[in-house]
Amino acid sequence: MNKTLARLSFAACLLCTTLALAHEGATGVVKERMDLMKRQQNDLKLIGEMAKGKTPFDADKAAEAARDVGATAKKIHVLFPEGSAVHPSDALPAIWTEWNRFTGNADALANTANGLAATLETPAGQDWKAAFQKLTDACKSCHQDFRAKKTEHGQH
Repeated sequence: MNKTLARLSFAACLLCTTLALAHEGATGVVKERMDLMKRQQNDLKLIGEMAKGKTPFDADKAAEAARDVGATAKKIHVLFPEGSAVHPSDALPAIWTEWNRFTGNADALANTANGLAATLETPAGQDWKAAFQKLTDACKSCHQDFRAKKTEHGQH
Protein backbone atom coordinates (compact mmCIF):
# COMPACT_ATOMS: atom_id res chain seq x y z
CA MET A 1 0.00 0.00 0.00
CA ASN A 2 2.98 2.35 0.56
CA LYS A 3 3.88 2.23 -3.14
CA THR A 4 0.31 3.15 -3.99
CA LEU A 5 0.38 6.11 -1.62
CA ALA A 6 3.72 7.22 -3.05
CA ARG A 7 2.28 7.09 -6.58
CA LEU A 8 -0.77 9.05 -5.45
CA SER A 9 1.46 11.67 -3.85
CA PHE A 10 3.60 12.01 -6.96
CA ALA A 11 0.55 12.28 -9.22
CA ALA A 12 -1.03 14.94 -7.02
CA CYS A 13 2.19 16.99 -6.90
CA LEU A 14 2.70 16.74 -10.65
CA LEU A 15 -0.89 17.77 -11.28
CA CYS A 16 -0.59 20.74 -8.89
CA THR A 17 2.56 22.05 -10.55
CA THR A 18 1.31 21.73 -14.11
CA LEU A 19 -2.06 23.26 -13.39
CA ALA A 20 -0.54 26.25 -11.63
CA LEU A 21 1.67 27.03 -14.61
CA ALA A 22 -1.01 26.31 -17.20
CA HIS A 23 -3.45 29.02 -16.07
CA GLU A 24 -1.15 31.84 -17.10
CA GLY A 25 -2.87 33.85 -19.85
CA ALA A 26 -5.92 31.60 -20.22
CA THR A 27 -9.25 33.17 -21.20
CA GLY A 28 -12.73 32.05 -22.22
CA VAL A 29 -13.59 28.37 -22.33
CA VAL A 30 -9.91 27.43 -21.93
CA LYS A 31 -9.80 29.27 -18.59
CA GLU A 32 -13.15 27.74 -17.58
CA ARG A 33 -11.88 24.22 -18.12
CA MET A 34 -8.55 24.98 -16.45
CA ASP A 35 -10.44 26.33 -13.45
CA LEU A 36 -12.59 23.19 -13.41
CA MET A 37 -9.49 20.99 -13.52
CA LYS A 38 -7.92 23.06 -10.73
CA ARG A 39 -11.05 22.50 -8.66
CA GLN A 40 -10.83 18.76 -9.32
CA GLN A 41 -7.15 18.82 -8.44
CA ASN A 42 -7.94 20.49 -5.11
CA ASP A 43 -10.58 17.83 -4.38
CA LEU A 44 -8.13 15.05 -5.22
CA LYS A 45 -5.43 16.67 -3.10
CA LEU A 46 -7.77 16.80 -0.10
CA ILE A 47 -8.57 13.09 -0.43
CA GLY A 48 -4.95 12.21 -1.25
CA GLU A 49 -3.65 13.89 1.88
CA MET A 50 -6.08 11.79 3.89
CA ALA A 51 -4.93 8.65 2.06
CA LYS A 52 -1.30 9.45 2.89
CA GLY A 53 -2.13 10.23 6.51
CA LYS A 54 -1.03 13.87 6.18
CA THR A 55 -4.44 15.04 7.36
CA PRO A 56 -6.96 13.21 9.55
CA PHE A 57 -9.40 11.04 7.64
CA ASP A 58 -12.85 12.61 7.41
CA ALA A 59 -15.23 10.43 5.40
CA ASP A 60 -17.77 13.23 5.00
CA LYS A 61 -15.24 15.72 3.61
CA ALA A 62 -13.69 13.09 1.34
CA ALA A 63 -17.12 12.03 0.04
CA GLU A 64 -18.04 15.67 -0.60
CA ALA A 65 -14.82 16.16 -2.57
CA ALA A 66 -15.44 12.97 -4.56
CA ARG A 67 -19.02 14.07 -5.35
CA ASP A 68 -17.62 17.41 -6.54
CA VAL A 69 -15.22 15.63 -8.91
CA GLY A 70 -18.19 13.61 -10.19
CA ALA A 71 -20.28 16.74 -10.75
CA THR A 72 -17.49 18.69 -12.44
CA ALA A 73 -16.58 15.72 -14.66
CA LYS A 74 -20.06 15.91 -16.15
CA LYS A 75 -19.24 19.44 -17.35
CA ILE A 76 -16.15 18.40 -19.29
CA HIS A 77 -18.11 17.66 -22.50
CA VAL A 78 -19.16 21.28 -22.94
CA LEU A 79 -15.80 22.77 -21.96
CA PHE A 80 -13.99 21.30 -24.96
CA PRO A 81 -15.72 22.77 -28.00
CA GLU A 82 -13.99 22.12 -31.30
CA GLY A 83 -11.36 24.75 -32.06
CA SER A 84 -10.50 25.45 -28.42
CA ALA A 85 -7.00 23.99 -28.46
CA VAL A 86 -5.47 27.45 -28.25
CA HIS A 87 -2.59 28.63 -26.06
CA PRO A 88 -2.21 28.05 -23.17
CA SER A 89 -4.36 24.94 -23.57
CA ASP A 90 -2.67 21.57 -23.31
CA ALA A 91 -5.56 19.89 -25.13
CA LEU A 92 -4.41 17.58 -27.91
CA PRO A 93 -6.24 17.36 -31.27
CA ALA A 94 -7.01 13.74 -30.36
CA ILE A 95 -9.82 15.07 -28.16
CA TRP A 96 -11.82 15.97 -31.25
CA THR A 97 -10.66 13.14 -33.51
CA GLU A 98 -11.47 10.63 -30.77
CA TRP A 99 -14.40 12.51 -29.26
CA ASN A 100 -16.36 9.41 -28.18
CA ARG A 101 -13.37 7.99 -26.31
CA PHE A 102 -12.64 11.38 -24.73
CA THR A 103 -16.21 11.88 -23.52
CA GLY A 104 -16.29 8.24 -22.44
CA ASN A 105 -13.28 8.97 -20.24
CA ALA A 106 -15.08 11.99 -18.75
CA ASP A 107 -18.14 9.83 -18.05
CA ALA A 108 -15.92 7.16 -16.48
CA LEU A 109 -14.31 9.82 -14.29
CA ALA A 110 -17.75 10.94 -13.09
CA ASN A 111 -18.83 7.37 -12.39
CA THR A 112 -15.57 6.51 -10.60
CA ALA A 113 -15.76 9.65 -8.46
CA ASN A 114 -19.37 8.93 -7.54
CA GLY A 115 -18.37 5.33 -6.75
CA LEU A 116 -15.70 6.62 -4.38
CA ALA A 117 -18.24 8.90 -2.71
CA ALA A 118 -20.63 5.96 -2.27
CA THR A 119 -17.83 3.84 -0.78
CA LEU A 120 -16.94 6.62 1.65
CA GLU A 121 -20.57 6.99 2.67
CA THR A 122 -20.96 3.35 3.73
CA PRO A 123 -20.02 2.11 7.19
CA ALA A 124 -17.77 -0.53 5.59
CA GLY A 125 -15.88 2.04 3.53
CA GLN A 126 -12.47 0.66 4.51
CA ASP A 127 -11.68 -0.04 0.85
CA TRP A 128 -11.94 3.62 -0.05
CA LYS A 129 -8.22 3.87 -0.87
CA ALA A 130 -8.64 1.32 -3.67
CA ALA A 131 -11.58 3.35 -4.99
CA PHE A 132 -9.46 6.50 -4.75
CA GLN A 133 -6.69 4.76 -6.74
CA LYS A 134 -9.24 4.03 -9.48
CA LEU A 135 -10.16 7.71 -9.52
CA THR A 136 -6.57 8.88 -9.89
CA ASP A 137 -6.04 6.24 -12.59
CA ALA A 138 -9.05 7.66 -14.49
CA CYS A 139 -7.46 11.12 -14.37
CA LYS A 140 -4.07 9.84 -15.51
CA SER A 141 -5.56 7.80 -18.34
CA CYS A 142 -7.27 10.81 -19.88
CA HIS A 143 -4.25 13.07 -19.40
CA GLN A 144 -1.94 10.51 -21.02
CA ASP A 145 -4.07 10.32 -24.16
CA PHE A 146 -5.51 13.80 -24.49
CA ARG A 147 -3.12 16.27 -22.84
CA ALA A 148 0.16 17.54 -24.26
CA LYS A 149 3.24 16.44 -22.38
CA LYS A 150 5.43 19.09 -20.79
CA THR A 151 9.19 19.19 -21.29
CA GLU A 152 11.68 20.23 -18.65
CA HIS A 153 11.18 23.85 -19.57
CA GLY A 154 7.37 23.76 -19.56
CA GLN A 155 7.07 23.80 -23.36
CA HIS A 156 5.20 21.25 -25.46
